[in-house]
Amino acid sequence: MNDRRVRRPVPDPLAVRAAHDPDAPALHARSARWTRRQLSEAVASLAAALVAEGVGDGRRVASLLDDDAPAVVLIHALRGIGAVHVPLNRRAVAAELTYQLEAAGADLFLIDRANADLGRAAAPRGILVLAIEALLAGAPCGPETLTRRDVALDAPATIVFTSGTTGRPLGAILTHDAQRASAHAWAGLLHAAPGFHWLACLPLFHVAGLAVVTRATRWGSMLTVHDAFRPGDVSAALAAGVTHVSLVPTQLQAVLAAWGERPAPASLRAILLGGGPIPPGLLQRARAAGFPVLTTYGLTETGSGVACGGGDPDTLADPSALRPLPGVELRVEPDGTLGGSGEILVRGPMVFAGYAHDPGGTDPRSRDGWLHTGDIGTLDGHGLLRVLDRREDLIVSGGENIYPAEVEAVLLGCPGVREAAVYAVPDVRWGSVPEAAIVTEAGWPDDETLMRHCRDRLAAYKVPRRFVRLEHLPRNAGGKVLRRNLQDRAGSDS
Repeated sequence: MNDRRVRRPVPDPLAVRAAHDPDAPALHARSARWTRRQLSEAVASLAAALVAEGVGDGRRVASLLDDDAPAVVLIHALRGIGAVHVPLNRRAVAAELTYQLEAAGADLFLIDRANADLGRAAAPRGILVLAIEALLAGAPCGPETLTRRDVALDAPATIVFTSGTTGRPLGAILTHDAQRASAHAWAGLLHAAPGFHWLACLPLFHVAGLAVVTRATRWGSMLTVHDAFRPGDVSAALAAGVTHVSLVPTQLQAVLAAWGERPAPASLRAILLGGGPIPPGLLQRARAAGFPVLTTYGLTETGSGVACGGGDPDTLADPSALRPLPGVELRVEPDGTLGGSGEILVRGPMVFAGYAHDPGGTDPRSRDGWLHTGDIGTLDGHGLLRVLDRREDLIVSGGENIYPAEVEAVLLGCPGVREAAVYAVPDVRWGSVPEAAIVTEAGWPDDETLMRHCRDRLAAYKVPRRFVRLEHLPRNAGGKVLRRNLQDRAGSDS
């Protein structure tokens, strides 16, 4: 990584908001309903307790916590004392967590009661493990200690592990400036105002969940945190005045079902939708019912979305089109094997600074700032991006390229199909062919109907050779389908 540090006095946004309007509601979570003053005081108290444990600039602190008030307090406290936060996935097994703790170089590991057994089983030898409840129970401390500090803007703030859909997760280093820039880009698009009310129902160890906390704090917005995704609870929160929420497509589908036939709430300003292929019918149905859905494209390595659709007439008219956020540069690197498409490259201040356990090998600044995403897409003359698929998900069958997302969109357009994932299986004649795992309603449609539906809409080589029926698709915490699991299952079946 670049050793240059850009230092300048940066006010702590939470403390500044608390000083301006201390009694404004700040956080509603399972265990607490706090004003700005109360949240700021809890943050200062935890920061003091962490400093007493030797935590300071640059120290890497991992956490395995439920999505609740302590997790939010920790995010702010570590930022305030210059430490690096490493949030870990509660759905991982102990061996996976041990690998991530070692890869991130964490030397302090915070756990809560709900995750204590898993955390202690995962902790490598030599790491200090502390219960966050004990730290939060320490003596209260005034919020003034965190109102202002010199921040190294390009110093690491958070290490977020990627989804690991195709291999071992990688610890992406997001700097203070990258997180600020991401929030600023979305503020420009969404016309941020203090009256916004964000709902976080994606996990706070996921980059999309973390981004919601960052935006709410910097914009002075109210934040509601759900400890798990429950469609009825999200529906109730929308009815109660939530203005913004991030969802993945399967969640939006469930929320619409829970909402029923009522008109969309007038207070709702935007649903940011991403994390996987979006069934065309779902987007059409949501917008027709008055739900302001914005489609998004982003990566862990960019701290959140970098392109958005539905916010202007061009991308509303073409649901596949996305426009880069303010401050984001996009280009597509041509690849002769992909026709007119190529790899999507991203540049901007929100791009990460490399991976924690690959020093010097992944910093995009060594490539003139361009992040090579591994995604395939096109960029037209009007600057509109269309994302086709992940490069590693591309199926090459008899020399022809098959994009799983295209086939999945066709399958999701078939009545009765609720979920679909397409992946490659080996084939003696063609090298590989597509297979589809599907979730249907009560076993319908049958294979003959599915095959006919696909043949009417796809070239013959794109039609799945087999349909595997599952009760649900394997997904990671961010809602992305784990194609590798499906491929491994297909291999063991054969």
